[in-house]
Amino acid sequence: MHPHTFKFCILVTTYKMQGKPLSTMQKSVPIVALLVAACALSSCVQLPPAPSPPPPVSEESRLSLAEIQLKSGNYQQAASIFWDIAITKHSPQREALQIRAAETALRPETKSQARKYLDAIDESALAQGLLVKKRIADAKLELMSGQPQLVLDALPHDIVDLSAEHKPNVLVLRSQALYAVGKIGKFLETLTVLNHLLTDSAQKEKNNQLIWESLMDSELMEISAWAESSSNCDLAAWLSLAHIFKQAHKNLFTLENKMQMWHTQFPNHMIPAQIVDSVVQEWASAQVAPERIALLLPMTGRFSVNAEAIYAGIATAREFEETLGPPPDLVLYDTGDNAADAVSYYQRAVQEGANFIIGPLQKEAVSRIAKQEQLAVPTLSLNYTNDANAGSPQLFQLGLLPENEARQVAERASHDSLQTALALVPEGEWGTRLLETFKTRFSELGGVVLQSERYIAKNPDYSGPIKSLLQLDQSERRRRDLQKTIHRKVKFEPRRRQDADFVFIAAFPQQARLLRPQLSYHYASDLPVYATSHIFSGNENISADQDIEGITYCDIPWLLSNSPKVELLRDSFELQLSNSESRLPRFAALGVDAYRIIPHLQRLAAHKNDYYEGMTGKLSVGGQNRIFRKLAWAQFRKGRPQALHPFAKDFPRNVPIATAPAESQPARTRACQ
Repeated sequence: MHPHTFKFCILVTTYKMQGKPLSTMQKSVPIVALLVAACALSSCVQLPPAPSPPPPVSEESRLSLAEIQLKSGNYQQAASIFWDIAITKHSPQREALQIRAAETALRPETKSQARKYLDAIDESALAQGLLVKKRIADAKLELMSGQPQLVLDALPHDIVDLSAEHKPNVLVLRSQALYAVGKIGKFLETLTVLNHLLTDSAQKEKNNQLIWESLMDSELMEISAWAESSSNCDLAAWLSLAHIFKQAHKNLFTLENKMQMWHTQFPNHMIPAQIVDSVVQEWASAQVAPERIALLLPMTGRFSVNAEAIYAGIATAREFEETLGPPPDLVLYDTGDNAADAVSYYQRAVQEGANFIIGPLQKEAVSRIAKQEQLAVPTLSLNYTNDANAGSPQLFQLGLLPENEARQVAERASHDSLQTALALVPEGEWGTRLLETFKTRFSELGGVVLQSERYIAKNPDYSGPIKSLLQLDQSERRRRDLQKTIHRKVKFEPRRRQDADFVFIAAFPQQARLLRPQLSYHYASDLPVYATSHIFSGNENISADQDIEGITYCDIPWLLSNSPKVELLRDSFELQLSNSESRLPRFAALGVDAYRIIPHLQRLAAHKNDYYEGMTGKLSVGGQNRIFRKLAWAQFRKGRPQALHPFAKDFPRNVPIATAPAESQPARTRACQ
């Protein structure tokens, strides 16, 4: 041991013991000895020098580490490194790295970190390119958070011109936001602009497919409206092509003529050939052109009058339908009243060569046909099964379903900004079905049925249920109570409830002509009344129908259209009937549509948003091949039904409504060069 080391240990020990009592020093002798020994031993061990501070990590190494974390999926750590480096920089490098940090954190699990970074970036310090990048990051974050309108606020239309480098990204984000907020026309226009910027063939193909699929999911009326307002020639080509596809062409010749006109109008279109060719190909493959149609109708029995009107409608449609070849043969099978025979009549018709069947009419007979696992030929029934899930793929169902009309009354009232309803329906199953359907749909649309009452259809006096509905009975009760209290008669005028916006009635003409005047008598003349088509017989009776003045109701185009072609059909139909009792116009229109819709069934089934302009309404095919009708709207004025302007608001496809009739061609006709 080095002598100086030893001396140092002794000095330290001696120093520590100075100033202490003797007894303490005596007790500390062993401790001193241990300290001396430790000092002696320490001379045998070479202690390492104190560690020096680590060298600083270079910026390049930190960036490399951030990239490694990013590739490993550690987005939070990578973003933090980018942000920490950024705050040591000056503009514009600082803002560029800050935006990089925010972009790195743009993940669902780290979006709060991204929002914190983006909020901390000062846009006023950003050059044009960085501003667009920052706004793109803002938009992605808002889209991720389900705020499409904020995406459009972050990326206004004029920002597209700021940076060609980022233009495709901006357009993609704007298109997604436009679709989310329901601006489908602008969404499609944005995609057509994007087409010019995409260089990758796979991306361009995907973009074109998205345009076409979106058009297929749109209604003909919407496509016409977009064509009317758009000045984008590329979009006009798409819209015109989709309009041609969705039209109900009478034959291949007329379709090919329209396609030739389309090519002339849009010689420089950018639409892929396979999409253009698909218009004719799909139409041809979807056509149903039967040579022999069997009609299963109850020409005798309880429903014979209805069946006679349907048959006359079918015959009228066949007479006036334009075809390139001979029209199909019609073979009538009288199914009578016994619904149990429906299957045997069906099998007989197939055995005798029918390759399409219209009918049967009775609900029970339709149900028996629907229960067959396989149907030999395509079939269009004239009523619906109660089971919405029943039916072979070969079975289509069309009918005059009253519940469908009750839904549309609820939708019309909601569209007219009416929120509270009273309902007056007849006792019995029919009234119950309409009431429950109306209440359910009106509630779905945010409305409230405050009260409903039943009336006895055979009783001409409906004052009881009307007073209860309008709460006039409560008003009279208060008068009686007051008279008892003051022991004298009081001057009194009943006051109806004031919380209702309108009255929904379910009634046939005889009852409707009594209900409307009695509602007015009971202080409800100013309360709007809405009804289904059942209030009108279909045959004008001006003097009697003065009593249903002002009632708004839905009905079929056959009765409301002023088209010369429709008038010709109506006149021809009436000439075919033996007596006026058989002239049931709604069943005649059902027959016309049953015949005319046959070539279009497959197309309508494949494209749920397409429809056929029929005489019973706009016809579209929904789930289980059930055909829904959108009716027109009218109001009685001076005893006559007057057609109302339809409303354009769209509702779910399984709840049809009235919409504006589409034009035969889009408004844009000039050639795009």
